[in-house]
Amino acid sequence: MSPTEIFSTRRLAIDAEMCGLTLFPPGFAEKLTCVVDVGANVGQWSGMLLNCIHPKKLIIVEPIPDAFAVLQEKFGSNRSVDLHNAAIGDREGVAKLKITRDTTGASLLQPREEMRALVGGNWAVGAEIEVKMTTLDQLLVFLPEVSLLKIDVQGYEKPVLAGAKQTLAKTKFILIELNFMPQYDGGSWLGDIHEILTRQFGFFLANATGPQVLNGRASMCDGLYVNPNLVREWTDPRFCSNATD
Repeated sequence: MSPTEIFSTRRLAIDAEMCGLTLFPPGFAEKLTCVVDVGANVGQWSGMLLNCIHPKKLIIVEPIPDAFAVLQEKFGSNRSVDLHNAAIGDREGVAKLKITRDTTGASLLQPREEMRALVGGNWAVGAEIEVKMTTLDQLLVFLPEVSLLKIDVQGYEKPVLAGAKQTLAKTKFILIELNFMPQYDGGSWLGDIHEILTRQFGFFLANATGPQVLNGRASMCDGLYVNPNLVREWTDPRFCSNATD
């Protein structure tokens, strides 16, 4: 049975694919007991995840105040969900968040002008606000283990990972946005992230979604990385052959 077939209805199958659960081999998705959603926006990803599986703990992190208010309305009554209104980076303090017209593009980095030709006016910065910043190591210090860490921070992945050394050591799976083109000034691209996760932290890339295409150009995909020190049962050579590359 394929990962998609595990989710019985068409709606669940779509949600599972959209939130990356179909990237896992059969039998792994239901083992995700502690999930962290960094860069949740208004909870699109977390909502789809909860439609498919029921982790014991879901930690949702989002810096935009208006988006966080939506998250409180959606998930505030769910006792398994913890909500945090903060940006994630490599230090504790305050940072300036650039909010684009389409808030899914909001970032601590400035969007590149070249992206306007691909995305249009929704990529323009409409406001800039100060937000609290913390690190994953500080935020998640109390957790003994993270089953799945989802990171969608619009080019700010390198500082997020720099502040997560202890967290990554106890994380089984990472689902992270991999950019094929520079979307933000000083933003990361897939080569940076792959090098950091594989060389510095010992993860390996197990699977990835098909690329999102903008005006004929591949712009990004989501990559599923695995920590072989914590997921020892992942022994299929098709998935772990590049673990020591």
